[in-house]
Amino acid sequence: MSESLLKLLGSLLIAIALGALIGAERGIARVRQQEDEKSTFAGIRTFILISLLGALSLNFSIYFGKVFFVASFFGFALLVTSSYLITSKREKDLGTTTEITAILTFLYGALCLTEYRLIAVVLAIFTAVILYAKKPAHKFIGRITDDEFYATLKFAIIAFVILPFLPKDDYLGFFNPYRIWLIVVIVSGIEFVGYVIMKFMPPRKGIAIMGLLGGIVSSTALVLNASRESKREGTLTNTLAFSSALASSTVFLKLIIEVYIVNKSLVKAVSPPLFLMFVLGMLSAFFLWRRGKGEEATSTIDDLKSPFTLRPALKFAVFFAFIIFLVTFANRYLGVGGVYITSAIGGLANLDAPTVSLASLAYKQITGEVVTLGILIAACVNTILKVGIALLLGSKDFSKLVMLSLSFPIIGAIAYMALIMYG
Repeated sequence: MSESLLKLLGSLLIAIALGALIGAERGIARVRQQEDEKSTFAGIRTFILISLLGALSLNFSIYFGKVFFVASFFGFALLVTSSYLITSKREKDLGTTTEITAILTFLYGALCLTEYRLIAVVLAIFTAVILYAKKPAHKFIGRITDDEFYATLKFAIIAFVILPFLPKDDYLGFFNPYRIWLIVVIVSGIEFVGYVIMKFMPPRKGIAIMGLLGGIVSSTALVLNASRESKREGTLTNTLAFSSALASSTVFLKLIIEVYIVNKSLVKAVSPPLFLMFVLGMLSAFFLWRRGKGEEATSTIDDLKSPFTLRPALKFAVFFAFIIFLVTFANRYLGVGGVYITSAIGGLANLDAPTVSLASLAYKQITGEVVTLGILIAACVNTILKVGIALLLGSKDFSKLVMLSLSFPIIGAIAYMALIMYG
């Protein structure tokens, strides 16, 4: 068998597999809805044939011209339309999901015979996931408030419509509107992913996952909520302390991701100490999890708001620009000590801003070692702030557990800084 025939056979098998994948999902959906196979437009066998039809139509167009594929596509679209008109009238169902999926499957099958077959595979898998996620998607939409939806729309417009038109030049030696707003989009996007996942979580379960994602959205807010809850729910002290330690530890991984996005060359220097803080924090969190095994899981994120809104984004942009200005000014007129002081001040308010600002200036205006120490100082100050919140607002037992658990990453960071400076 020639190489060209083998390539054709491989492409056709991929098309068949994609048709089977999408057809299987449609079959599962029909079973869930307890529909009769004859009352639906297509099942798994039909979708396999649809994908194969699209692939063969494109293959035959090589011999009969492009008109053959165009005619095949419009003929198939006409068949789907006719079937929809008959089925919707008989079943009194105006849904078009299966019909649109059938047309897409035809096109995916055709793509399998081109150099874009990988795109066809990705799109087919994405289509199957979208179709299968109908119930979770509806449940998620039901949990979205009007304020969250409109705020997301406003931010999306500013992030993806305004961003491309912002000036990319540096002003005053540090102010770059495009870069600043791009960082805002990235940080808010990371937080929003965590927030969306938490929306799928049951409100009174999944405390471990909520603790992990709480570190992405806002570890400070989670500790604040847990501290208040500890005075109301004395029987959940260990669970609440566990979620606080988990969120406070996860934030160190988040910082590594942010540094990687902003300045890849800095990751090798920053990752070891931040990962050390993460591991030490997770070990203490594991200890608290063992202690609180008998307690009922509770939610500590009820008061968290969507991070993907306009006002917090604008505040972060202003704060981020201000931190960059302070770091630049401190480094120029106060030296390295000024950078460390600025990092500490920034860590009191927001850990993301000093991290991304220092990372963006690394190897340009300040050395990698100074940046690493500055980020660690900000992380320590921010972690100490959470201990202070627990002491002020939490119960006595809760605050002791939080202070003990968060002391491990702080001690680890201090030891690492001492090793850098004096080792």
